[in-house]
Amino acid sequence: MPATAPRRALIGAALAAPLLRRPAAAQSDWPSRPLRLVVPFPPGGASDLLGRLMAEQLATRLRQTVVVENRGGAGGLTAAEYVARQPADGYTLLLGTQATQVFNKYLYAHLPYDPDRDFTPLGTVAAIAYVLVVTPSLPVADLPGLIAHARAHPGRPNYGSSGTGGGMHLATHLFAERAGGGMVHVPYRGAAAAVTALVQGEVQLMVDLVPNSLPLVRGGQLRALAVGLPEPTPLLPGVPTFRQFGIADFDVPSWFVLLAAGQVPAPVAEALQRATAESVADPAFAARLDAVSARPLALSGPALRDFLAEQAARWEPVIRSANVRLD
Repeated sequence: MPATAPRRALIGAALAAPLLRRPAAAQSDWPSRPLRLVVPFPPGGASDLLGRLMAEQLATRLRQTVVVENRGGAGGLTAAEYVARQPADGYTLLLGTQATQVFNKYLYAHLPYDPDRDFTPLGTVAAIAYVLVVTPSLPVADLPGLIAHARAHPGRPNYGSSGTGGGMHLATHLFAERAGGGMVHVPYRGAAAAVTALVQGEVQLMVDLVPNSLPLVRGGQLRALAVGLPEPTPLLPGVPTFRQFGIADFDVPSWFVLLAAGQVPAPVAEALQRATAESVADPAFAARLDAVSARPLALSGPALRDFLAEQAARWEPVIRSANVRLD
């Protein structure tokens, strides 16, 4: 799954947050009542905060209340299935993720919703980078040292994740494949439990979202060896990228996309797409994303469709090689 220059250019251009062309005015009577933005995770995490930031932005632009509704469970499946069954009137939105729009296609033989047909894509909103972290007791100083250690000790070290088939699991599995070592996966019930296990030394490494591990890295409880970005980030001073060690296809951020239930009328879709694009382009929104170590990601229309297709092509082989099925 080699990364391509066009794909990197696509994401790079998206991070500049271009504005969509302003479409025709929406129906004059919409929105006449509050909207709901369904977040597929419990309150309190980075996804929840991102959903609330988007709700504030959309409310300002649509001049209507946007209520955040948390529906966690089954890696986003619970929320996605619920939204897919709502009326296609533009009043129910989903903060979609890699799991809801890509992973679940290949994890479930009988997915109760269609990621491609049951929603109207409005635009991507943000991306959060992954970082490879290890317990300080692991006798390695850098990424090459970790790879050498793994190859010298097949079946060790083991790695934790927030659950089988989730982003942390699949990202770490991808790294394990690149490292060429037989690392053992240990799933936990949620990111917090997995990070705690890593700090306590129950597992030795993990590819985690930056917001989850950043405070522990800064506090010396974990060590960061590499970050999955095209360039180093000032959030993790001195931490190199995977690309700097020759792993060029590991720029795999966790991303979020705003979707509307069903195939909504064109004027409503255009109004929502415009509001989404303007929200993501707002410097104030970008500044607040720093609170969760995220950055704006603005893709819509054909570019968004191409991005989702590329993500599916990228992750399907990873899921197949991990031999994961959830039903």
